[in-house]
Amino acid sequence: MNDIVTWGAIVAAIGALGSILGFWTRYSDRITKAEAAAAAAAAAAAAATQAAASSIAEARREAQAAAEEARTLAAKLYQVEIWARDEFVRKSSFETVVARLERGFSELKSDIGNRLDRMTDRIEATKAGTHQ
Repeated sequence: MNDIVTWGAIVAAIGALGSILGFWTRYSDRITKAEAAAAAAAAAAAAATQAAASSIAEARREAQAAAEEARTLAAKLYQVEIWARDEFVRKSSFETVVARLERGFSELKSDIGNRLDRMTDRIEATKAGTHQ
C-alpha cells in the first residue's frame, strides 16, 4: 500500500510538474509573442512619428517658400504700380491729353453749332415757304 501511495504521489508530482511546465511554456510563448507585437508596434510608431516629423518639416519648407514667393510677387506688383504711375501720369503727358480733349470738345462744339445753324435755316425756310 505504501508503494501505491508512493507511486500515486510520484504520478501526481509528475502531473503537477507537467502542468506547471505546460503553463509556463504557454505563458512564455504568450509573453514572447506579446513582446514581439509590442516591439513591432513601437517600431511602427517610431516610423510614423519620423514620417510625421519629416512631413511637417517639408510642409514648413513649402510654406516658407510660398511666403517668400508671395513677398517677391508683392514687391514686383509694387514696382509695376510705381512704374505705371510714373510713366502714365506725368504732368506734361497729362497736360497734352487735356489739350487734346479741349481741342476735340471745341471742334465738336463748332460742328454741333454749324449743324444747329443749318437746321435753324431749314426750319426758317420751311416756315417761310408755308406762310407764303
